Amino acid sequence: MLFINPAVDSVSQPKVVKKFTYACFPTSVGFLAGYLIGKKGDKVEVIDEQITDIEPGLLEDALGRLKNPRIAGIPNLTVTTKRVIEITRMIKRIDPKVLIVLGGIHPTVLPEQILKRSEADVVVRKEGELTLGELYDHVREGRDYKDIRGISYKRDGGIYHNADRELMKNLDDIPPFAYELFEANLDRYNDFGTIISSRGCPFDCIFCSQRAISGNTYRFFSVSRVLDDIKKLVDRYGQKKIWFIDDSLTINKKRLFDLLDGIIASGYHKKVAFIGTTRGKEITYDVLERFKAANFISLAFGVETGSERLMKVIDKKELVEDNVRAIKMCKEAGIMSDASLIFGLPTETRRDRYDTLKMVCSLPLDGARFNIAIPYPGTELYRRAESEGRLHIHENWTNCCNQYYIQGDDLPYVPEGTNGATLIFDTIFANLAFYFRPKVLYKTLFESQLSGGGVLSLPKKWYLKPGILLSFAKFFLMVALRVSEISLKVVFYAITRKKEDRVNVTKEE
Repeated sequence: MLFINPAVDSVSQPKVVKKFTYACFPTSVGFLAGYLIGKKGDKVEVIDEQITDIEPGLLEDALGRLKNPRIAGIPNLTVTTKRVIEITRMIKRIDPKVLIVLGGIHPTVLPEQILKRSEADVVVRKEGELTLGELYDHVREGRDYKDIRGISYKRDGGIYHNADRELMKNLDDIPPFAYELFEANLDRYNDFGTIISSRGCPFDCIFCSQRAISGNTYRFFSVSRVLDDIKKLVDRYGQKKIWFIDDSLTINKKRLFDLLDGIIASGYHKKVAFIGTTRGKEITYDVLERFKAANFISLAFGVETGSERLMKVIDKKELVEDNVRAIKMCKEAGIMSDASLIFGLPTETRRDRYDTLKMVCSLPLDGARFNIAIPYPGTELYRRAESEGRLHIHENWTNCCNQYYIQGDDLPYVPEGTNGATLIFDTIFANLAFYFRPKVLYKTLFESQLSGGGVLSLPKKWYLKPGILLSFAKFFLMVALRVSEISLKVVFYAITRKKEDRVNVTKEE
């Protein structure tokens, strides 16, 4: 089977920005490929378009190496939808008989839409391993797959949706993650040392689309299974940093302590540094003490906002103060901290945004990212934006990207009472204001192992490389032009607004 990991289109993410961001490790492909290798014993090939540009010749060669019947699997994030559609068309032009299977959050929520718009034949909904494995067997054996649970498919001009499949109860039934499929590009993945040790989250944040896959179910791999992954990453691949990208490592405290104790008992805390995700509410002194002992050097917090009112609006189930307290505790414990923030939330005001920025800059954070809220399909935010008549999605979802605002004005959602240009200006200003403080800028560029909060990707001694310096110059020129452009639009909006206010006052008089 051939797996293809599509890149984000340049309409969604500026090329100059892409040069400084990680090629995100394709974890979904690694799990699914590992399942087919471990359970079916067949050969699997992967093309990651973040690493290798996909052209018809390359695709034709890869498909030609497959045994008949040929199957191509493509993970589909909302932001990669345009490219997914293009790749399916390329495949069918090469060989119309190739069975194209899509999976991921986006086709899970909108299976009918993506099947109509693309040349895909089947959508695997929700969690993919068991469903894809069963589909794989049926196709290879020439059996009909119309009764397989968890799929949507095309047939005789129609689209059919089978019943959902239940989630796996024991994650250890999934064979080992297929790191070996990506080892040829080890030096291209700054986050090759990535582990997902659990699945799901019991919370209901209105902006998170993960509910579409796992609902509120939380499951985790056994400690021994996770330690096996760490062993492979450290001993075979020489990794010095390992990212745990679970929704949150601290949901189950007993399980967390068992994992951290296992890392310490195995001696990995002396060989590798760890980075993890958490919620502020779950941070206590004993948790930080155990994280520190296991050599966790940084923790990432979904801070989202500095407004307690907005925390209730987004159903975060924690307080702003929980995050403030936790970040200060991390500093005391000698653990770096990183925060993600969201501007453009429902009912948000400009004062809310600037109060959030002020709070973030007052905290001992090592990294922070200010993004604009994206109403992903399947989320409460999407439903709310739609009901408000404020949902503005491009045909192929190209404006649903965290970096889109750097070059595009037509945001997918702008809350009532907020102007789009003003929201974009405030977001750019917040990112610049945080990072252009001298100490933070110096640490980001020259000291921190996690430059830019783990997002910015810079090689060692980048300042001696002319190509990198040229890219920096292009990036800063783009930002300067964008700031100038959006500032003029904000001023124009303010002038127009004042004129409208005067007209309204005159009418009332």
